[in-house]
Amino acid sequence: MGREPAGGPGEDDRADEHVIGEEWEAGALRRSPRYGRILSLSILAGLLVAAIHTGLSIAGAAPNDPLASQASGVMWTFCVLAVIWVAFALLVASTAVIVLDRIVGTRSRPVITEHSTIITDDLTTPMTDEVPWWLRASDDDGDEPPRRRPEG
Repeated sequence: MGREPAGGPGEDDRADEHVIGEEWEAGALRRSPRYGRILSLSILAGLLVAAIHTGLSIAGAAPNDPLASQASGVMWTFCVLAVIWVAFALLVASTAVIVLDRIVGTRSRPVITEHSTIITDDLTTPMTDEVPWWLRASDDDGDEPPRRRPEG
């Protein structure tokens, strides 16, 4: 999964890149459930069930019931039901995620990982030993901080 060399066949990498360290390690790769997607879908499912529950409770309520006939009452009913149903949906989804992770997480395959430390010669913005402006003390009479974000 590494990058392709910049040079042609038989040539080394670009002249301005210097590899100063390479190491390979054995590791294991395993699948994992998408926690964010599963939990956000459970939140949407809880809101949908709360909306359906609110609609059914309004349809079956008495004609003069303030929780079913006034807008504030309907919103209050929906909000309370939404808190209950979203909490329940998150509880069910997180339990399902834990069980799914235990089932899927048992299978893993061996991989070899490569780590290369590369130094690039950057002659357009060379490094200096000067302390950056955001680390200087306020009473330092150095350069003012740049007014816009530097490019590059």
